[in-house]
Amino acid sequence: MRYKPCPRHPFEDTERKRAALRRKQKREREALPLFANQIAARQPSVDQVMADRAFAAIAQETRDRSARARQWREARRRLDAMPRRVRRALRIAWDCAPYPGDPSRLLGFLNNHAKGEVDLRALPFPLSKTDGSGARIEDLFETDSDWRFISILRCRDIAEDPDGRSIADRRAAYHHLQKAADSNKDRERGQQDRVLATALWRRLGEFDDQIRR
Repeated sequence: MRYKPCPRHPFEDTERKRAALRRKQKREREALPLFANQIAARQPSVDQVMADRAFAAIAQETRDRSARARQWREARRRLDAMPRRVRRALRIAWDCAPYPGDPSRLLGFLNNHAKGEVDLRALPFPLSKTDGSGARIEDLFETDSDWRFISILRCRDIAEDPDGRSIADRRAAYHHLQKAADSNKDRERGQQDRVLATALWRRLGEFDDQIRR
């Protein structure tokens, strides 16, 4: 199942941070000049502050990763509790979603489905896999395939009469119609192409077979 690795950001002790700390402590002393000596005596050393910050960064990262792991477990628990047909369809849809593969986004996706706001037979994004960041892994129109320069008129013909067309032709037409709908300045024509793509989406074969199992 698609996911985005949790980035690590170890604390770095740099001279720039140390200089900023020294300026901060100097401002604190200058703000109350009559008590500058007392304030200076209570200010921790630069080395101590840097050590404390490094410890705090490690502790915060541990908390964040633990919270993220809990969200993944919650999302998987919800998926496992669903009927196999729905679970399979949701996993396929998640693998094609155009947003980051974070557990919070997956939980939101599941919540929207539970509320009836996600129609698995009319998803608002193309049916092609994305990576952890939500970028398309495969783009039929960025390769040297025969479909790169295909006519949008042919795609509309395929969508209007998909019977007898190959799954490959239906899939390519679906992607092309989605792309055309997003880029068309004629909103009415773009919406018509999106409707055609939605209808064709149900005829892509592989995904529909997965849902019906």
